[in-house]
Amino acid sequence: MTDPSLAVTGLGLVTAAGMGVDATWEGVLRGRSAGARDERLAGLPVDIACAVPGLQPARHVDRRSVLIHDRFVQLAIVAAREAVADAGLDPLTWDGARVGVVVGCGLGGVTTWETQHRRLLERGPEAVSALLVPMLVPNMAAGHLAMDLRALGPNLVTATACASGGTALGTAARLLRDGTCDIVVAGGTEAGVSPLMVTGFAQMGALSRRVDDPAAASRPFDADRDGFVIGEGSGMLVLERAADAEARGATVRARLLGHGASAD
Repeated sequence: MTDPSLAVTGLGLVTAAGMGVDATWEGVLRGRSAGARDERLAGLPVDIACAVPGLQPARHVDRRSVLIHDRFVQLAIVAAREAVADAGLDPLTWDGARVGVVVGCGLGGVTTWETQHRRLLERGPEAVSALLVPMLVPNMAAGHLAMDLRALGPNLVTATACASGGTALGTAARLLRDGTCDIVVAGGTEAGVSPLMVTGFAQMGALSRRVDDPAAASRPFDADRDGFVIGEGSGMLVLERAADAEARGATVRARLLGHGASAD
């Protein structure tokens, strides 16, 4: 019987714990808290967040990225490049028509939206960037990844709130099992640390109010928990059919046996 499992052959992470898989894992093992006051939230009742440290778009992506990509796209590109390299694959040599991209993203370019809306109100229509829509819409996470990785297969974004990344992996699994793709780069990305988003979550009572002790504010399993601390980041996997991964001698990091989804 053919092995029905799917192989995870590449990992990529950009998180508040560190840039890259190794840095993130080291941060987790050390128990280092990523919660801190964030200057982007200055003056708000809740001004703490878990931000990605040291992201420099001009260096980690390219100089053009500063102008044309919202932060959620920049995070996804960095994580996906790491995942593809970890899988031992080269976008210059693979058959791009057989490579798909599926990215989970619930919010999209909220920072771009806020910045450009402020320009409209303060300076008028001429001040609004012509790149507003391409930087704002969530599907640009997958769209720009496809261009960066020369992936010409299915290009999808899933938006199921906190489950968006998991839904992306389930969608990727179907693309592989039905033979549409041989490789799928899949995961999630989000950059929701912005004044409007944080205020919205705070107003609904979802965020921790421990602003006097940011490092200890996130305590999901504690009896005194009072909400979460908003963060940002991206996690990407390279998925292949197990037989294909074995045939090319790839290192299998994990196996995806199945997935589930429900109405929220």
